[in-house]
Amino acid sequence: MTTKADQRLLKLAIISTLALITAVLIVPAYADATANLAVSAEVNASCTISTTDLSFGTYDGIFAHASQHLTETATVTTNCTTGSIVVITMGGGVYPAWRRPRGIIRSMKNEGSNSYLKYDIYADAGHTFQWNYDQFRMSSVTSVTGNGAPQEMTIYGKVFKNQKDAAVGSYTDTVSIGVNY
Repeated sequence: MTTKADQRLLKLAIISTLALITAVLIVPAYADATANLAVSAEVNASCTISTTDLSFGTYDGIFAHASQHLTETATVTTNCTTGSIVVITMGGGVYPAWRRPRGIIRSMKNEGSNSYLKYDIYADAGHTFQWNYDQFRMSSVTSVTGNGAPQEMTIYGKVFKNQKDAAVGSYTDTVSIGVNY
């Protein structure tokens, strides 16, 4: 019987200890001094960017495009932090043809020869505002205010008419796109 009595005493001691701990935790604590905790965070501008390919298809400098440019569109999509103001710029491509007063003429190179096909990229459907690397100049037409959701902008491409010296083959170029904030 001593064992059962010892077990009861042990159980009673454990329950009493738990009750005492619970009572101490429930009793509110009072402090003689208080302080304020400053809480802060900073949100920096951040963006992601993606594009669709600018694929012109087939160019025919002898007939179809002897007197008419070949045009096509693509999109650039940005997703920027709400309130951030960004400007989208584009480089001259791997094969810039020559400089003109407000930028360069881009070229695609034939993979099988040293033949080039001149083209350009514009920020407007009328093909009057060349999309280039000048952040100040581009701010008037390719500026985006971030809203935390994807925003699309159309890219207008034009392969220049009457390029009869373009050799048969596949032409490519790569243009770097920047999001400046």
